[in-house]
Amino acid sequence: MSLKLVVFDLDGTLIDSIDAHAEGWSFAITHLGLAHVGREELVDLIGLPGSEIVKEVLGEAGLRQYPSIRWLKDRHFLDQVAVGRVRLFPDVMPCLNYLRERGYALGLATSTPNYVLVPLLERLELLDYFDYTVGGDEVRRGKPNPDIFIRVVEKAGVRPSDTAVIGDTVYDTVPARSAGMFSILVARKREVRARNFDADVIIKNLLDLRLLL
Repeated sequence: MSLKLVVFDLDGTLIDSIDAHAEGWSFAITHLGLAHVGREELVDLIGLPGSEIVKEVLGEAGLRQYPSIRWLKDRHFLDQVAVGRVRLFPDVMPCLNYLRERGYALGLATSTPNYVLVPLLERLELLDYFDYTVGGDEVRRGKPNPDIFIRVVEKAGVRPSDTAVIGDTVYDTVPARSAGMFSILVARKREVRARNFDADVIIKNLLDLRLLL
């Protein structure tokens, strides 16, 4: 396997942020009086574009309130980042340093829009680690469409077949593989089967990448 570019998902893959995102959506939707939705009802939706999350919870009619929901949600999430509730997983920095030493270009593809993504990466001291980043506001169609991964490949000037994508959900593995990229699922605490996630490989820890790359 000859790869040039390694692309990471962000939430649940590099940072422990799923609960903070879910709580943010719950806070915003409940605060606006649109519905009472708990964090646990939102966790499995994290990774989708925000508009898709709102549509799943509130239906098409809820999209009329999307700008207000999004503003409140992002404010809540960044507050959680500021108080240290969003952290890197312990295996992230050793993994990124290893891949850089091996000469791979590093990419990041996330549904998080750039106005949240950039300050988040700066806060976590990650921004300089990535050669190419794509936020959710850079593509017309978000996950589970492959556009966000294709955009990273275009920025890097490589082929899909030269690219590995690492994510923690089906929203990463399925579109990456459909676009002709090598798909790796990081399943930190779950027992899963590759075919259920359409992944080429399943790992339990990012340091397992040393066995592959």
